Amino acid sequence: MIEDRELATWREQWRSGAEPSPDLENQFHAKLHRKIRKQNLRFLISNLFVAIALIAVLIFAAWAVRQEPSPLRIGWAVGIAMLVFGGGAYRIWAQRGTWRPEAQSTRAFVELWYRRAAAKIRLIRMAFYLIPGWILFCAVLSAANWSAIGPDVHAHPADWWLALGAIFLMVLVSFLWLAWYRRRRLAELDEVKRVLDEMKD
Repeated sequence: MIEDRELATWREQWRSGAEPSPDLENQFHAKLHRKIRKQNLRFLISNLFVAIALIAVLIFAAWAVRQEPSPLRIGWAVGIAMLVFGGGAYRIWAQRGTWRPEAQSTRAFVELWYRRAAAKIRLIRMAFYLIPGWILFCAVLSAANWSAIGPDVHAHPADWWLALGAIFLMVLVSFLWLAWYRRRRLAELDEVKRVLDEMKD
């Protein structure tokens, strides 16, 4: 966020009903431009990274099925493909209107900042549903193929308990991180909303 002395002074002048000085307005506008330029780079890199990761996951799933075309592997690969295409489509939908400002004004840049913060919260909300959904899918898939994996579970119970413990720990850490990240993004969204509301007054 750009909450600092310049922004606080700018906001205080807006609250008092006085127009911010041209120098302060220019500083705020320049700072916002720099922030959005940095955001643009991070936005592009994160989307590129996600696209590469999704393609890599699809390639790995196809390779795994080719190595062992069992019903369990095929079902898992189908689930992966649905997750990749569904998650990618949702990400594109959640980020609509976040690629560039509608104008070159200060308000347009603040609105872009707001839309990006809101998009991050939508993606976090999806992750909260996606994780338990994927666990449920894997549980159903395992139950449907129990005749194939059951003997291995009975033969090596310690390995399976260790795997379940690792999965539980990963899910717990994921939820804790998502909760922390969501709080940060909500605070950012509230801050930008206050700036927008004060710009209207």
